[in-house]
Amino acid sequence: MPTVDVGQAYARSKHGATLVDVRSPREFAYAGRPRGAVNVPPRLIKEDRTGLRRDEEILVICLSGHRSARQARRLVELGFTDVTEVRGGLLAWR
Repeated sequence: MPTVDVGQAYARSKHGATLVDVRSPREFAYAGRPRGAVNVPPRLIKEDRTGLRRDEEILVICLSGHRSARQARRLVELGFTDVTEVRGGLLAWR
C-alpha cells in the first residue's frame, strides 16, 4: 500500500485528492479534522457505501494510522484504483 507523509497529503489534497477520514462520525465531529476531509467510517466502507468514485485519488487518514491502513486495503479490495495511506494520521497532521 503506498503511503505519504502529512506534508505530501496536504499538498495532494490542495490539488484535488480526496482526504478520507475513517474515524467514527463522533470523532470526526468533535475531535477535530483536517480542512476539506470527508468522513467515511469503516462501517460504510465494509458495506461499500462510500459515495466515492473508484478512480479518484483517495488519501486515507485516521488518528494514528492503524485504522487508515486497514481501511485503505479494504478500499483497494473493493476496486478503488488510487488509494494512499497518510502515515502518522492526525497526530502527525497537527
